Amino acid sequence: MTDLITLKALVRLSPRMALYHAKRIFRNKLSAKFPSAYASHINNMMARVPTLGTDVGHLTMAKEVAWFYDQAYADKAVDAAKGRFNFLSQEVDFGSASAVNWHHKVSAEQDFHLWRQKLNHMGFICPMLIRGDEEQLGAVVDFILGFRQQASFGHAECFSSAWFPYSASHRILAIMSGYLIARETRDLPENLQTLIEAFLQWNAAFVLANIEHELKNNHVERNLAALCFYYTHAKNVPAGIAQRLDRVVAELVRDTLLPDGLSAERSAMYQGMTVMSLQVFANTPFLTAKTLALVTHRLHHAKRAWFFMTHPDGEIALFNDSWFGEIPSPTELLAKEDFERCEVLRDAGYGRFQQGDIFALFDAGPIGPSWNPGHGHADFLSLELDVAGIRFIVDPGTYQYSTGPRRIYDRAAESHNGPSIKGQEPVTYKGAFRVGTLASARLLCENISQDTLAGELIDKRDLLRRKVTLSEEVIYVQDTWATEKPAAYVRILVPHFWQIVEHDVRTVLFAHAGIQTALVVTCGEVSSVTDGQWSCRYLQDLKAHVIELVPLENANLEWNVSRRR
Repeated sequence: MTDLITLKALVRLSPRMALYHAKRIFRNKLSAKFPSAYASHINNMMARVPTLGTDVGHLTMAKEVAWFYDQAYADKAVDAAKGRFNFLSQEVDFGSASAVNWHHKVSAEQDFHLWRQKLNHMGFICPMLIRGDEEQLGAVVDFILGFRQQASFGHAECFSSAWFPYSASHRILAIMSGYLIARETRDLPENLQTLIEAFLQWNAAFVLANIEHELKNNHVERNLAALCFYYTHAKNVPAGIAQRLDRVVAELVRDTLLPDGLSAERSAMYQGMTVMSLQVFANTPFLTAKTLALVTHRLHHAKRAWFFMTHPDGEIALFNDSWFGEIPSPTELLAKEDFERCEVLRDAGYGRFQQGDIFALFDAGPIGPSWNPGHGHADFLSLELDVAGIRFIVDPGTYQYSTGPRRIYDRAAESHNGPSIKGQEPVTYKGAFRVGTLASARLLCENISQDTLAGELIDKRDLLRRKVTLSEEVIYVQDTWATEKPAAYVRILVPHFWQIVEHDVRTVLFAHAGIQTALVVTCGEVSSVTDGQWSCRYLQDLKAHVIELVPLENANLEWNVSRRR
């Protein structure tokens, strides 16, 4: 029997998404029973996919794509050639490149095995092809041959490991970008070139047959980027394929890229991948002028939005599913963007403050797109705040995707610092990504000339509001509950490297690296100071101070943060 959360998630699907969900279920059952028949189906698709050509006119596209994988995996190439891999804080040594188990699971994960997916992305092959020595090139051969041997469609979890379409898309982007650069800049053995080109053609056929329209969002974005990248460098582009890709790319950009440039999933981490995809689309020669104009316009805004969501330390915001190290910093790729003291992404619902030593981001937007908010957190009206370029008020982050208490904690309103009510959650979750009841905050302030932003969230029968003002390098926050609630509170996480110098019911004074920062409550009080945790890297916990603030009887809470000089 379908539970209520699942039912609520299902009714939000478009007919197309529902159809593709059914197709996915049918594919999984069919391939389990008839793996050879499904392999023949993909081989037939492969026969209709043209091989790569020799034209080097689009090498700039390859360099832009390769940059993402080279930055992330260059320091892993030597170990990878020996069968040693360190992703997501988990190290696995298979002994050699030929002994890699492409279905391997690490014990730190339960039902969603992101480490295994990262392995199957094969991003490490990109730098190995560009500048790897003979041992690394030999390892690439072992990787491909070993994968082909193990990647049976009859494997119980093949579509969540070797043949997860998202992973296959990354394989195309990573391997092909490195290969195109290497083919033009160094001598590659002919047998290696033949092996790589056949492998890419096989993966392109699979992705073409399995575009993840049931998930939409960044999944389809990666699928289409891989296909546009492949066909741009193929010997020819069948007219039907060109028309299909043009149509679905335009649909995707219109539906999932907000006018202000941020992805509808509102994650700074996935935003970096969106920029890469848009760069591919913008340089795809067979897309129509109308689609290219749309893509180019959104790409300009997407780059600025990625910078908007980046802290002074060069690392991204952690709102929604995000962590450090998954993507390069935009500061390494893009020209620096300049911002006013207070700016907003109106469509996404994010505000940005910066003056002197104070930097803050304010989340007053929806959890994510209604059709699939799987990467959304209930961080409504939350702040991320830095002092002197150092993280001070932090988001709890994303420790893991696997189902369990920690996944719920990371996504819950109770772990974030927006105005909340104990025991009352505005969003319901199930599993790693399913969302039942939705909620949405919104920006209220239309005029930001006074460096003030406000947002509100309707949480069941209560109306929660937060007003944030930047003045003379002080962030002032006013939190309001529409009705008197004895359970009203604000929970603030401060990294443990900030030492607490002193605290009382009104003030908590912190110190780090010769900097003192004060959190002062001017209306309300500090009810407790305890220990907690946050995570800025996947499967890594960091200690944090948990500062709980409570309002007075009139349900108002006023507090501020400033550097003490």
